[in-house]
Amino acid sequence: MLCMLSGIATGLYAPDIAHAVASFGDLYLSFLKMCVIPIMMTAIISSIGSLFIQSGAMKTIGRMCLIYAVALIISGGFGIVAGEMGHPGAGLPEQSKQVLGAIVNDSSTNGTPVEEQKSQGILLFLLDMIPSNIFTALLENNTLQILFFSVIVGIAVGMMRTRQGEDVLQLADVLFRAFQKAISWSMYALPFALYCMMAGQFASLNLDILPAMVKLILVFYLVSVVLIIGSIAVVSLRMRQPVKVVVQALKESLIIAFGTRNSIATVPSCMQALSKELKLQSRVIQLVVPIGMIMCRYSMVLVYTLGIAFTAQLYEYDFTVMQWMLVLVGAVLTSVAGAGSPGVVSIGMIAIIASMLKIPSEVTIILLLAINPIIDPIITAANVSMNCATASLLAARKESHVQDQAISA
Repeated sequence: MLCMLSGIATGLYAPDIAHAVASFGDLYLSFLKMCVIPIMMTAIISSIGSLFIQSGAMKTIGRMCLIYAVALIISGGFGIVAGEMGHPGAGLPEQSKQVLGAIVNDSSTNGTPVEEQKSQGILLFLLDMIPSNIFTALLENNTLQILFFSVIVGIAVGMMRTRQGEDVLQLADVLFRAFQKAISWSMYALPFALYCMMAGQFASLNLDILPAMVKLILVFYLVSVVLIIGSIAVVSLRMRQPVKVVVQALKESLIIAFGTRNSIATVPSCMQALSKELKLQSRVIQLVVPIGMIMCRYSMVLVYTLGIAFTAQLYEYDFTVMQWMLVLVGAVLTSVAGAGSPGVVSIGMIAIIASMLKIPSEVTIILLLAINPIIDPIITAANVSMNCATASLLAARKESHVQDQAISA
């Protein structure tokens, strides 16, 4: 935390130093991504393979879909309620509107690719999910295609129900633990890396937008903090453990999420916290954590719902209950459809929801991109905490299960 605060101060008051050290933060994040993809692949293959070797696989998958859907709807509901109560786009002073107008005009002049972002839609989801070449997907770090490949391999190996299949799953488990060890080594450099990343982020921040967008930024932070607190409470009740114990277990994951602004980078830490420290069933955790981080983007549901609320208030639209229901359903479906997409493209996909409601979206996209460096850390932390909460609801405590020993036996 001290290094993060120091990085923020360096970015604001010594931008030259911040730009010089920012590359070290990018280097650390690249190392995390290098380890996270093999961890994700081996964890999913070994866990889903073990699941299909045993009975009740479809029941577990159905339960996952139900809990994920409910959690996405809850996060979207919080976003809509906060947008209606906070009124982030209503009553802006004339000076703030002029600042926003200048930012929009400047972005338009520089050629912000709004139209390209709008072309990414739900209909392309299935086509984008299936890799024509898995090595190309690995090269491009396409997490959605890698996830699909891993699930197919895990199901195929699990349904073989042979000794050779069990050997493959055991090898995947060994590789999973090896890369986890590499991640644990990198944690010694985490404070310095967080300093470099925070310095780089705040050095490139456009501070002129803060007064005009302060209400929307505060609403994002307030809703995210509420979701984080609610998620910790859910885990505490599920595990029947004091809140202090849960916070201690998830502390590292939340700090990594806030500092790196990358949910995928927290996968190893979340697995460690849930399976080792909170004693949840390892096989289920290895399956649901990576899938949840990729498919269930609660942070983007917040961006879409609050972004639409901001747009509606900015242009003085008055939505009915049915229109807000459309916003909620559209936000959930669009967030899932954009799984694996870069952050810029994901924000641009708010145009899909806006087009259904016949409201303009270009201004909202540009403004959300402008404040993204400010809100991204907290909504990423909320995303990680929500995924940890859903994982705790799906996995049983180790004491009541012996499935972790299925492969080694």
